Amino acid sequence: MVQNSEPGKKNFLKPKENTPKHGELFFDFEGEVTEPQSSENGIPFKSKSISVVFSSYLADDQSYFFGKRSAYFSGRRNQIHLSVSGNSLFGTHPDPFTITIPIRLSEQGAGSVILDRTVFVKGKKYGISLALNESKPTLYVNNLLQKSDGRTTSFILESPVKIKRKTWEVISIYFDTLNHRFVLYQNGIETAEYENNEANTLGFGFPENDSTPLVLGKSFYGNLDGFHIHKGEPEVEYTKFESVRYDDETKIGYMEGNTALSPVLETKYSNSSLNRIHWIVEQPKDTMLELYFRGSNQKFVDSNTNLSWTRIKSLEKELPKNKFKYYQWKLWFRPDPMGKSVPNVQSLSFEYTEQTPPDLPTRFRLESSLTQGKPLCFLWNSNHEKEVQNGGGYIIHYGLTPNRMLGSIFVKKDKTGALTKIDGNEEDSSFKNKRFCITEDTLVNNIYIPEGELAADEFRPLADQVDTSRKEKRGLLFQPGLTYYFRISAYNRYLNEWDSKDQRSPLSPPISFGRIKFLTQHR
Repeated sequence: MVQNSEPGKKNFLKPKENTPKHGELFFDFEGEVTEPQSSENGIPFKSKSISVVFSSYLADDQSYFFGKRSAYFSGRRNQIHLSVSGNSLFGTHPDPFTITIPIRLSEQGAGSVILDRTVFVKGKKYGISLALNESKPTLYVNNLLQKSDGRTTSFILESPVKIKRKTWEVISIYFDTLNHRFVLYQNGIETAEYENNEANTLGFGFPENDSTPLVLGKSFYGNLDGFHIHKGEPEVEYTKFESVRYDDETKIGYMEGNTALSPVLETKYSNSSLNRIHWIVEQPKDTMLELYFRGSNQKFVDSNTNLSWTRIKSLEKELPKNKFKYYQWKLWFRPDPMGKSVPNVQSLSFEYTEQTPPDLPTRFRLESSLTQGKPLCFLWNSNHEKEVQNGGGYIIHYGLTPNRMLGSIFVKKDKTGALTKIDGNEEDSSFKNKRFCITEDTLVNNIYIPEGELAADEFRPLADQVDTSRKEKRGLLFQPGLTYYFRISAYNRYLNEWDSKDQRSPLSPPISFGRIKFLTQHR
C-alpha cells in the first residue's frame, strides 16, 4: 500500500455572489479598464443605449465587493463617462428606476462626488449628483420635477448616517417617477426620503436632447464595485451574498446556500481507503460550512444520483469506509443571515491509502527433480503482501509462445474434492519454495468448471477466469511434441472483473518445457 495526499482545491472557495439578475447596466470591473462592463462570464447586461465613452481607474484585486477586483478612484484623475442620452431612464419621461453603488471609502473620501449628470442650460443647473458631505450620502436633484406652469423645482436627499471608512457599504437610490417619491437607502435601510404630492407637479424628467454623460467617480477617493442601474424598486436585500428570507404568509424562513462541486477525481489504483482530510477554512460567526464525500471503484459522472453522498463530521474519525478509485467532494456554504460574510475554504486535500497490486512472484522455475510419468511441478518465492496470503492466490498461465498465453490454471481440488484457489502450499513447500504441480486432470478441472461452482464471495477474484474458461474450451489441453511456455501472476483478495482488474501482478518472465507428452499422462 502507498500513502497519498491528493489535492482537492487550493484556490479560495466560497459561495456564489448575490449578483443582480436583471438591469440596464452592471459593472463588476472584472474586465479591462477600458471595458468596465465586461466580466469573467461575459457581459451580463449589454445595454444598447448605454455605452462607455471614457474609462480611467486602477484595478484593485485586494479589496472587492463582487468578483475578484474592484475599481479604485483617486480624485478627478480617475473617472468613467457613460453616454446615456439614448436610454429611456435618462429621458424626459423615465419609468421608475434604481441606481445602486457599493462603495469603500478611503481616508480622503469624506467630501466626494460619486455620481454626476448635470448640465447648465441658460444659467440654470439640471440633473442629479450623488455626493458625500462629511461622509454622509447626499443626493442633489436639480430642476427635474416639472410644474404645470412650466417651472421646474429641485430637492435634496441628505442621509444622517455616515459612511464608514475602509469597509464596503451599499448606497441605493430609488426614483419613483410616477408617484414623485425618491428614497435613499444605505445597506438596504431607508435613510432619507422626499415626496412631492403637490397638485401642480406634472412629472419627473431630464432635459430634452441632453447629451451630457453620466460620470461615475467624478471626484471620488476610494473603491467602487457592482454599479447597477435597473428599472423598478431597489433590491432591498442588495447584499454581497444571499440573505435570509421570510414568508409572512407561511411564517417560514428560507436560506438556500450554495454548493461547490469538484470534478470526479481518480486515484492511481482501485480500492483506495480514505485516511484523513486536511483543510484550511475561515468561518465567520453565524455562517455554515459542510463537506460531503463520495467514492466508488466504478467510474461515475457528476450527474450520478444513485451514488450517495456522506457528510464529513470529522476530518479524522468516522470517515467513509468504502473502497474507491474514483471520488468527488462537495462543499455547502451558507452566509450569515444578513448576507455580509461567508465561510471560505483556502485549501482542501484528501489523504488516502492506495491498494497497490501485488509484486510479480519471483524465481518462478521448474522443479529440478522432474521424472517421466510424474506431474509437472513449479516452484516460486512467496509474495509478501498479506492481501495475497489472506484471500488472494496465484494463476499459472501457459501458451505456445513466450508472449501469448492460451490458457490458465487458477484452481485445484482439495482433499475433499472441492475446488479451491492455488496458494502454493503443497507438500514440501516453504516461503521461498511455493510449490504447485499440474497434470492433465488439473487442466480439465480448470477448463470444465460446473455451473454454480466457485460462486461464493471468496472466489469473486476468480470470476473473470471462470468466465473465460467456460468460453474457451478448445486448444487448452497439452498436445504432445510441442514446447509450452509458462508464466505466473499473483492476485490479492480485492481482484474482481468489474472494477478492480488492476489488483493482479504483472506476469513473471516465461519458462519453457518441451516434454509434455511424458508428464501429462498421469491420472
